[in-house]
Amino acid sequence: MKQFLIGASLLACLVSPAFARNIAVPANDPVALVTVPDSWKFEEIDYGYSAVSPGKDVFFSVEYADKNKIDAMMENNKVWMKENGIDGTVKPVEAEMDFGGLSGTVFRFDTKDEEGPTRVDFVLLPGGKNRVIFLTLWGSSEERKKHSDEVEAIMKSVKAIQ
Repeated sequence: MKQFLIGASLLACLVSPAFARNIAVPANDPVALVTVPDSWKFEEIDYGYSAVSPGKDVFFSVEYADKNKIDAMMENNKVWMKENGIDGTVKPVEAEMDFGGLSGTVFRFDTKDEEGPTRVDFVLLPGGKNRVIFLTLWGSSEERKKHSDEVEAIMKSVKAIQ
């Protein structure tokens, strides 16, 4: 996809170490664990981690913040969408979902970026200790399908540390 900027949530997982990297977010006093495939480009960001699939066509991030910062996180991500050429004027579909026993809120943007139709999902999960976990997943339907096994493994690996 393009350049990737983001800031505000957390990450960690459970997958075989031979095939994936397990991450605690934040490293000190973690609120979540996530697993990311070794084949994905991985980097630390301001409030967590991001990963990009081989070919740079699917973006994932996990961040954390205090619960009172949710509005600021959403504003930061509107800016992130604009910086990455994603049309943020589309009203997101909001839904409640279960993530490994945690009740989460998904904000799904079926929108477009510089390459055409795309989807951005922002997921808010409780992170314990008055914190939240914020996941971002960005890629077109075709790109997500191409990496469906990895995306599914990443999303299923998210575990909050309560």
